[in-house]
Amino acid sequence: MNPEYLYTEIDGHLMHRIIMHPNPGTPLRAACIFNHGQGDYGERYLDVLHPFTERGIRCIVTDLLGHGRSPGKRGHTGSIPHMDAVIRSNIEATDGLPYGIAGHSMGGLLTLRHLTLALQDKLQRPEFCWVNAPLLRPGNKHSDTFISFVGKLSQMIPRFTIHTGVTPDMCRHGEEPKGKMPKDPAQLGHQRVSLGWGIDLLKMEEHVHTYLPNFTDDLPFLFTQGGSDEVCPAAFARKFFDQLKLSNRHYHEFADMRHETFAEPNRDRLFQTLAKWIDAIALPELHSIA
Repeated sequence: MNPEYLYTEIDGHLMHRIIMHPNPGTPLRAACIFNHGQGDYGERYLDVLHPFTERGIRCIVTDLLGHGRSPGKRGHTGSIPHMDAVIRSNIEATDGLPYGIAGHSMGGLLTLRHLTLALQDKLQRPEFCWVNAPLLRPGNKHSDTFISFVGKLSQMIPRFTIHTGVTPDMCRHGEEPKGKMPKDPAQLGHQRVSLGWGIDLLKMEEHVHTYLPNFTDDLPFLFTQGGSDEVCPAAFARKFFDQLKLSNRHYHEFADMRHETFAEPNRDRLFQTLAKWIDAIALPELHSIA
């Protein structure tokens, strides 16, 4: 893959974006918009999205506000209207290629919302969708009383941040594998979420759970999940997946993996699953990369 690093203006903010191009000579087939998780950043996925670029799919990852190399208070990701502006910018960055969508954890929820909006004819329909351990229940482990209190507080201090409660050992076994990682991951990553963004995630959850299960479509849809995931439990994943009516959907659970399947010691199993799924989609060649 050949990564391109740039900054692009979105909704008045100069935001960092990585475009991962297939290697020269690789037939170009499509683009994939990937959404990273809360506290996450695009450079982590230089060592993850190779099953796409190796098959001629250009990948686009934008660091959200308050994340990675984009500006903003760490953990405050803006608002739903701002996210809609990010979606529009990401689609524009595909340069008219057929495009798919993908995402991990919080980014998985954003991806499911994108899919829902597309099936509601509010966005261009993607060619495929992959989610890994999506954040299906942002309010999990919190009482209704707590969520109600946060909702009221968020109206006064939406940018105030709290710890997500997620720790590295909840995400993976042992140390994260070394690959194309940036030299300063501790600086780029964080474990914060703002009150305002937390409430917006709950609104997006409601939108997805209310509307997505109603649609019938043959869009290729892959849901991967760690069976030992404490952050986004597999029980939630199975229940949600079973409610979907998408005719070309596939669920793959890795029994011994935690939240970040792509950072586990046996992550090659995930990459093999992705590769087989992408090959089965059989996207047509458009032209070769010079």
